[in-house]
Amino acid sequence: MLNTFSLNNNIRVATYSMRSLRSIHLRIDVKGGSVLGDYGKIGLAHFLEHMLIQGIPSLPNAEAMSDYIESLAGSYNASTGEFSINFFITVPKTHLEDAVKIASEVFFEPLFPEAAIEKERRAILEEIRQRMDSPEYKIGKFVRETRFIKGCPLLNPVAGIISDVEKITKADLIAFWEKLFVPKNTYISITGSFEEAELNRHLKQYFGAYQKTTFAKIPNFTDKDLSARKVGIRFDSNLKSNYVDLSFPSLSLENSLALRLRQNIILAILVNLSRSRMFRLLRHQRGLVYGVNAGSLITNGLGYTAIASESSKENLEEVVTLIVQELATFIRNGPTEEELAVTKEFLSNQWLMSFDHPSSIANWVEGDLLWEDKIHLPEEMIELIKSTTLQDLIELMQKHWDFKKVNLVIQGSLKNTLDHVKKYSEILAKLS
Repeated sequence: MLNTFSLNNNIRVATYSMRSLRSIHLRIDVKGGSVLGDYGKIGLAHFLEHMLIQGIPSLPNAEAMSDYIESLAGSYNASTGEFSINFFITVPKTHLEDAVKIASEVFFEPLFPEAAIEKERRAILEEIRQRMDSPEYKIGKFVRETRFIKGCPLLNPVAGIISDVEKITKADLIAFWEKLFVPKNTYISITGSFEEAELNRHLKQYFGAYQKTTFAKIPNFTDKDLSARKVGIRFDSNLKSNYVDLSFPSLSLENSLALRLRQNIILAILVNLSRSRMFRLLRHQRGLVYGVNAGSLITNGLGYTAIASESSKENLEEVVTLIVQELATFIRNGPTEEELAVTKEFLSNQWLMSFDHPSSIANWVEGDLLWEDKIHLPEEMIELIKSTTLQDLIELMQKHWDFKKVNLVIQGSLKNTLDHVKKYSEILAKLS
């Protein structure tokens, strides 16, 4: 069912055959998204993503591409993230060759028509303005500006900066595309119903001729890109609640998959399940919040974990205090045997059930293909989960969770005064 290989030009391929399906889903990625935006050209990756589907040799404009793929009852799109640019296409299994041919031209032969550049520039500027209007954008922007040092590429907004997008030229787009879209930096994942021999023939025919080797790489990050311990407060009278984000350095991509999986176990026990320590304390027992959640940013050389919740102004100090106290206690003592056993069973079954859904399988194949040394089957992940001990979790937290650079960000009705900063800094000091 799972097969991985490289083409002669070093394009990496992963396939997952599902004979019960009647469709093909192809995803193609390059590493390098918004973190590669040079000063004065923030938004270049996102602009390029738009241009990939504005014209290719066989379908010379956006309308032709849309009309043709929809005539097959297919769908397609492209996206940009902090670390990658992606194109995907889904078609009936009888149109496998179409999917491979179109994907090859999208990535390696985009036309960059002049009229489309100006049309998409206007659309992107409107997209950025719409994002800037949303409370989520302002909340996320302040969190990032507090968490990272000035000039860190992780501060680059994915969609771009208006003043930069207005100045990006066709030459800029082509130069960036030439640095990024090369075989050695290209990853293809295909899920669905297909014959391996036919697929391999099409891949060699449509992708095998591309030979460029030099490419731009994602910058190396370190903990030096994270700001020092601090409390950041942003007053916003339009917010009806206070948004709390507590973050601290943790695991990076350099850490083993086993360690990163154990961190997920910890966060499930501590925060992310309805039976978790913090959800029970803050929601079930006290009714202070609607929800609480945690997640981790994990990239090369850098990683941090964040715990987030919302609170009324009246309950804010108590909520922050309880989060900090529960976190400090958990790091010191770890979970109980019962908590670990139940969570291991939950995560093992969750892994198994995820493979009931083609979209989940496609996400898993794509993610491992880009960022891991191999693609891991559910049975391997479950074995790692089941082998985890209480001592493993305690050692991870005490060795890899660093509170010398812990950040607390509060946004909402709380005024940014010296007294408030001092009060919450004293609460934060319990995580020494």
